Amino acid sequence: MSRVGPRGLLAAFLLIVTGLRLAYVAAGPLDLAPDEAHYWEWSRRLDLSYYSKGPMVAYLIHLLTWAFGTSELSIRLGAILIGLAGALCLYAFARECLGDERVALAAVVALQLTPLFAAGGILMTIDPPFFLFWLLAMILLGRALRGAAWAWPLAGIAFGLGLLAKYTMLFLLPSLALYWLLAPEHRPWLRRPGPYVALGIGLGLFAQVLVWNARYGWVSARHVAGQGEGSGLTLVYLGEFVGGQLGVLSPLIGLALAWGVFFGWREGLLRRREPYRFLMAFALPLLGFYLLLALRTKVQANWPAAAYLPLALITAGGIREVLPRLGAGRRRGLVAYLVVAAVLALALTGIAHQTEALAVLGLALPPDLDPTARLKGWEELGRAVTGLRGAMPAPERVFLFSNRYQIASELAFYVAGRPGTYNVNLGRRLNQYDLWGGWDRLVGWDAIYVREGAREVDPEIARAFERVDPPVLLEIRRGERVVRTFSIFRCFGFLGMEPPKTGLSY
Repeated sequence: MSRVGPRGLLAAFLLIVTGLRLAYVAAGPLDLAPDEAHYWEWSRRLDLSYYSKGPMVAYLIHLLTWAFGTSELSIRLGAILIGLAGALCLYAFARECLGDERVALAAVVALQLTPLFAAGGILMTIDPPFFLFWLLAMILLGRALRGAAWAWPLAGIAFGLGLLAKYTMLFLLPSLALYWLLAPEHRPWLRRPGPYVALGIGLGLFAQVLVWNARYGWVSARHVAGQGEGSGLTLVYLGEFVGGQLGVLSPLIGLALAWGVFFGWREGLLRRREPYRFLMAFALPLLGFYLLLALRTKVQANWPAAAYLPLALITAGGIREVLPRLGAGRRRGLVAYLVVAAVLALALTGIAHQTEALAVLGLALPPDLDPTARLKGWEELGRAVTGLRGAMPAPERVFLFSNRYQIASELAFYVAGRPGTYNVNLGRRLNQYDLWGGWDRLVGWDAIYVREGAREVDPEIARAFERVDPPVLLEIRRGERVVRTFSIFRCFGFLGMEPPKTGLSY
């Protein structure tokens, strides 16, 4: 019987992973994440772009729900399929760069085991399509630079579609500029039309976002600029950033990738060896930018994630080169480290999918440390609000709103009939709900207002209605623990909502 090769092992691995993801989502242990629900809200009102992101995620969700109906599974099917496509592309790219199918297999498996990329294979956010287009752009640019002129326009398409998914795709430009700085033999391309054709196609696809932003006062640009605001240099956010990366990658794989940065710096930047020179050019600007940004402000753990695609290849290639040069003892130690790293990553990913298993062992995570806490209780809230709305005098003239877009979006999905919802601005940062507006059409209606925590009604809300009843408290429990509490207010006779008196925040 012939031995199964790397391609067979890859096929088996991806078949198992994809099957488990489909089964997990179909079983429904997790409600939609707030961002998933918000992007689904976008998909109900298709536009050229949206307040904080491009339209790609809304288009994909709209297509999936049109084809398969509106459900958690249909929304998340996009992440599952894109994750599968991305893993296949990464394998092909690794095999092309490193010339070794076993190393390519190791790179793909290692990333798929991490909590970060496991979550990206289930949750339908802007990251899965962005990762795929970032990877495709790298593959096509690599081929274009090696002389395949046909790859330039395709790289431009990948660049433009990536921009429609996430503005971080713009880092492709400094990455390519860095590569030309490191690789003077490829600079003659700057005198040829290929790169400019790619740039023109990419920006042409992105033009719809610019048109939309011009219509709305460049709110997306202001929002992105606001993300970088900080209170001066501090090491607190930097520590959180580093800790967050080790958490989402798993500690041992995170340390291995950190070694990959060192190896890529030495071999790619100092010695200018391929493919490390090319791969570092597409990892360093993104990773370095967010590392510096973490000195000023909080950086979300997923923001630099695209840098780990080329960095995983650098690390895998570096280990392949180093391993034969080690003595027998050190070689066994490194192999043992890699095995333990894979097992630990798999364990952390498994725990992240079923945190209740820890409670059985008496190790229940507090809600603020439970990565799934934000994905539980929304369906229960939807049922409670559905019942309260149905008991009001005129349910057909009752609108739903919250002080947070996350709650408003979840209500839109989980309340019976999936009604339109609203997000009142009591001095918070702007979001897409503010652009949709619609408050003027609701005067005279009754409402249900939901906010998190056991609280009295906000004074602004009390003034906006003829009467507001005391709150109905809903406790979301996991076993004996209360993980979240909602205050649900029945409001009667909407008088209109005053705009916030403080200055606008983006």
